[in-house]
Amino acid sequence: MSFAHPDVIPFPQRPAAAGVPSVETPPNILIVSCDPDEAQRLERDVHASGQSCRVVASHEAAAHALTAHPSDACLIGSLPQGETAGALAGLIQQKGLATQPICVIGSPSGDGPQLFPATNGIDLLHQPYTPEYFALAISTAVQKSKLQGENRRLKRQLNNRNLREMVGHSSAMHTLRQKVQSAAEQTSSVLLHGEPGSGIDLVAQAIHDSSPRAHRPFVKLDCSVLSAETLEQELFGESVATQFGQTGQPQRQPGRLELADGGTLLLEQVQFMALPVQKVLVGLIRDQRFEHPQSGERIRFDVRFVFGSHSDLSALVVKGLFRRDLHEAITQCSLELPTLRSRKDDIAPLTEHFLRRVSGREGKPARSLTVDALHLLQKHDWPGNVRELENVVERACALDWGTKLNGSMIEAWLTPRDLTEEEADGLPGLTLAEMERKLIEATFNRFAGNREKTAKALQIGIRTLSGKLREYGYPPRGGPGSNLKGWTPTIFTPAAATETAQPESEQRAA
Repeated sequence: MSFAHPDVIPFPQRPAAAGVPSVETPPNILIVSCDPDEAQRLERDVHASGQSCRVVASHEAAAHALTAHPSDACLIGSLPQGETAGALAGLIQQKGLATQPICVIGSPSGDGPQLFPATNGIDLLHQPYTPEYFALAISTAVQKSKLQGENRRLKRQLNNRNLREMVGHSSAMHTLRQKVQSAAEQTSSVLLHGEPGSGIDLVAQAIHDSSPRAHRPFVKLDCSVLSAETLEQELFGESVATQFGQTGQPQRQPGRLELADGGTLLLEQVQFMALPVQKVLVGLIRDQRFEHPQSGERIRFDVRFVFGSHSDLSALVVKGLFRRDLHEAITQCSLELPTLRSRKDDIAPLTEHFLRRVSGREGKPARSLTVDALHLLQKHDWPGNVRELENVVERACALDWGTKLNGSMIEAWLTPRDLTEEEADGLPGLTLAEMERKLIEATFNRFAGNREKTAKALQIGIRTLSGKLREYGYPPRGGPGSNLKGWTPTIFTPAAATETAQPESEQRAA
């Protein structure tokens, strides 16, 4: 039984405001010059060309101005010592802005106006210039900015409409997509709250891919597995010794903040972050700069923070386990992720999505989902949410060579959450240990005895796999069938898999 799954996920269109005429605001021009006379002259010429403008004197001031209110064009005049037009243009590109830089060169008393073509993305305007040439330079830059902005907007829209990992057509998923689209257009921090397995990292990736930062890195950091000291090292970087035989100062290894510069940093399980680190994080969100704890260097960064948590942070604030100021800073935009049991209509498309993923990995046609299997999946409570469903589908497929996924293939993997291992072993059918062994042996056979591929498919380490095979009595370099007398290496096939899956008593008898 097949269920339709749209390859393109429709996003809701925002209705236009009724009765409000569309008025195009004049483009903004940012003037960057540390020379007051030059800045005043450029400002006068911009107003004469019919445009509006702002004036700043340095790179840092330009970065703040462009972040607060992006401009269509940036006129770059005289800069402070150590600052260059190329560095400012690189900063504009890093922020993902469509602002077109124009570098004003030459002397106002020079001979003959010239408008030079773009160099490395920067338009050059030679002085002196006539009002006509100046207006042409501004108009050209504004048109480039609009085209580049439209191109990036269409790319983000394409990313929005092709978030195939966010599978589902329920009302809960429809609402979540709306919130993802809204959060992607904002610049504030985002808090994602949901149960384990609900897809916090997936939604964070979707927000990043749909935002103007999509062309920059997306970096993740799990706070639950790191101590306070290690977490600070991961965030800020650390100094490492030079390689053997080299001389000089230790090299500084960049942290996650620098690696995510211009992009998005996801901090998962933020409720486990130590209170001193939480205090530091409040300053990072507010100032977007930090002082390296070892070198003392002041480092600026441009990162959007996304936080993930399975706990109620408000309750932790009341208990004194989470800082109130950090909670206020990260809850300006908050998304609640729905559980799988609250959107059981999405189980069918999700299952088919995972079946296609398994078939793509194995290079075989996708299995079809039977009616009895679907009914069984929809009756389950899914305490592990989407992640549990994915694991069940992959384990069931690992034990089967057929073309269908039926109820008997998945029933053994739907163990109630509140049962202990001893209680689960008492259930009719296979015990947990037997299911584990059967899964490992069938997967080993499917990959023709390749331990690396088997371990990767089972999502375990190769040492763990080797240890399990030793427990089952297989020789160091052998696998299912190798503990039989007179065993020699063979190429495993589905038929061989069936033969090696005989009861253990029969294997001993052989």
